[in-house]
Amino acid sequence: MNGNFCQCSLLTAIRITVAILVMSAAVSGADAQQIERSSGHVVKLFGAGIGNLDSYGSGTLISSEGHVITVWNHLINTGYLTAVTADGQRFSLKVIGTSADHDLAVLQLVTREERSFPFVDLSQMVRPASGTEVRAYSNMFHVATGNEPVSVVHGIVAADAKLSAGFGRWNFPLDSHVLILDAITNNSGAAGGLVTDLQGRPAGLLGRELRHHQSGTWVNYAVPFETLKPVVDTILSGGTIDRSSDDTTTPPLSDLQLTSVWGMTLLPEILRETPAYLDRVIPNSLAEQAGLQRGDLVVLVNEEVIQTGYQLRQELAKIRSGLRVVLTVNRKGALHTVRLRVP
Repeated sequence: MNGNFCQCSLLTAIRITVAILVMSAAVSGADAQQIERSSGHVVKLFGAGIGNLDSYGSGTLISSEGHVITVWNHLINTGYLTAVTADGQRFSLKVIGTSADHDLAVLQLVTREERSFPFVDLSQMVRPASGTEVRAYSNMFHVATGNEPVSVVHGIVAADAKLSAGFGRWNFPLDSHVLILDAITNNSGAAGGLVTDLQGRPAGLLGRELRHHQSGTWVNYAVPFETLKPVVDTILSGGTIDRSSDDTTTPPLSDLQLTSVWGMTLLPEILRETPAYLDRVIPNSLAEQAGLQRGDLVVLVNEEVIQTGYQLRQELAKIRSGLRVVLTVNRKGALHTVRLRVP
């Protein structure tokens, strides 16, 4: 029995080794050129990490003028962002526009002289069916910092479905379908990377790290370019994308009110999209007594998702005095709930 088991194990190992060698040999010639070309369309993003949040990410070039799309995350919000292209050159970026409903940011590389960048042509986009083989390109795990190639992951489209996932109770903002991938693609730093079919045609943008609400497992997915392209076109043409759920009738609390009444100060709003990080908690204040701490990132007010400091100030302004409110904060990678009564 043991001998047969060992022999079977050895044969299995040999078959696996041969399969890997065959797969490696298959990625040659036209495939290798295609992989190199698609890799050149991805830029490595480096910014200001806050708390335990990464200081690096990925972006995808979509025009010869250096327009880049990525997810709308904390790297964009802090306002200190650098892109490194495939040839190792470094560029600062400016924000052209964002869409919270699509978890999307459109940026542009800042150049001192006119130049043309390699880019993925979104007019050639495809919507791969379930079972289609795809490749994902990204700077996951901070592997590439200069002209090193980005990481490439091979997999298939497992499903085309709505995503029931989030960070804790933080729901995924996109309501349309996404491509669920049968491959480990949505790693740290991968968000904003490129997904193509085996012919190199653009299929989607890698999303952020999320967990499925019911199973708690990490979800690997991409937002189809079919969904994102109209939004990108609107932003590049000078239009704006407004959140349908935004309530602009309630004026937000002022910074002075937030500090003097609630006892907390947010990070300076360098941009309207600056996240709701607590820069200071006043001693003996309502915020300190409730258990809030410096460095907390507010992600929910009751059941309302908070993505910016402006949204936090607006949501707090809506709650009447004397009522209880529950704040959910991200503290060193863990979610904590804080309950306090509105002053």
